[in-house]
Amino acid sequence: MELRELYLKGRKSFEENGFECPGVETRAILARSLGTDPLEFYAHPERHVDPERAEAFEELLRRRLAGEPLAYVTGRREFCSRPFVVTRDVLIPRPETETLAELAIETAGRLKNPRILDLGTGSGCLAVTLSLEVQGCEVFASDVSAAALGIAERNARTHGARVRFIRSDLLVCFAKSSFDIIISNPPYVSEAEYAELSPQIRGYEPRTALLGGKDGLACIREIAAAAGTALREGGFLLLEIGASQAESAERIVRENGFSDICFETDIGGIKRVVKATWKK
Repeated sequence: MELRELYLKGRKSFEENGFECPGVETRAILARSLGTDPLEFYAHPERHVDPERAEAFEELLRRRLAGEPLAYVTGRREFCSRPFVVTRDVLIPRPETETLAELAIETAGRLKNPRILDLGTGSGCLAVTLSLEVQGCEVFASDVSAAALGIAERNARTHGARVRFIRSDLLVCFAKSSFDIIISNPPYVSEAEYAELSPQIRGYEPRTALLGGKDGLACIREIAAAAGTALREGGFLLLEIGASQAESAERIVRENGFSDICFETDIGGIKRVVKATWKK
């Protein structure tokens, strides 16, 4: 079978099932099943595809048509212009989280040899990005999930990032005054919001990486309450938050001794990251 035939079959299947970008979806799945670049189709549409590869394509196509997120089907997601391995053990990196990464890079860039902790690292996209973008930094990353840490470590090796990974539930394993910056994209979806999430999210992505308790603020409260102990004087806490959580997040960090509180908006103009300074 020619590559062209597989492409046309995949594209038709996506079109018939109402997918918005059938060509993009098909090329991504072809690239994964054939182990090539997504643009291979344009260069060699007449290329012969052996039965084993064609069968692999059919299986990935079936999974995607069933609603599994494309990132899990292909095992890849781009974050800050770098590809990251993702599995169902980790949350799929979102464009909104790039706002957190960019603010963390900017903040760390003003410090000399900063020590940075990424809480709940998941795929490791934040920790790896910071390690590669901030000169002289020392990056630590923690997660309670051993499977997630395995994925994060794999991503760090792929990109040649120097990150120390630690299995820990939030801040319980870290000494006092250890870090200049603590960042986290914590679970912040409320129970009501979780029930309304699309089946593509709720049915595949790890519940523990999304659900932040009844009001979505449980992990934010827990981190804010403990972060002051692990931060050095004048250190920074940066948290990604939900679209309607700015007021609550500001109150929580202030009640836990933080000051100089400000927000960074995402590409949609939503207050997506809260930044606060620890002063004893």
